[in-house]
Amino acid sequence: MKDINQTNQQILYYARNFLQCRGYNGFSYKDISQKLGIKNAAIHNYYPKKEDLVAALLEDSRKKLAENIAQIVESGGSAREQLQYYFDYALKEFDEGKSICPPGSVILDFEELPEKVKKQNLLLLDDILTWISGVLKAGLEQGEFSFSDSVEARAELVVEALMGARQLSSIKGRKTLVRSISLIKSDLGWKN
Repeated sequence: MKDINQTNQQILYYARNFLQCRGYNGFSYKDISQKLGIKNAAIHNYYPKKEDLVAALLEDSRKKLAENIAQIVESGGSAREQLQYYFDYALKEFDEGKSICPPGSVILDFEELPEKVKKQNLLLLDDILTWISGVLKAGLEQGEFSFSDSVEARAELVVEALMGARQLSSIKGRKTLVRSISLIKSDLGWKN
């Protein structure tokens, strides 16, 4: 049983890396099977179709986001600390070679995607936007941030800017992502 779970985790690991580096149509089961030294059929045992695999990845991203948010909330972090976690996570993934965030990795092909992948991607985006909206609202109430538009609109701008910065950074380098994060903070009226 342990080997089955370990193989599944390895499949998800490589699939996530390929998805975040190449996008939905940029990898196949063959790419994963070559990394693991197994046959494509072994992957199909876990995920009959690529859409099953990618939907599972996006659902797993949602679960991990929820776990991370719960840990941040439990630690009593301020709004700034919570948002800094989001920025640090983006930088960490970029440093690992994952220039595209999970929800951004399927946007290019979104209209052609299977419905289950679209659904999981939209749920993940909604989870991120809901969390960031809550963080921004708390930050406004606590005086950590200062902006005049709605928290929902500002949350969308934060996500859009970070998603775009991650993609542009894949060409221009890490400094582009760092600069974008600084600009986002400035636009939020980030107070020390």
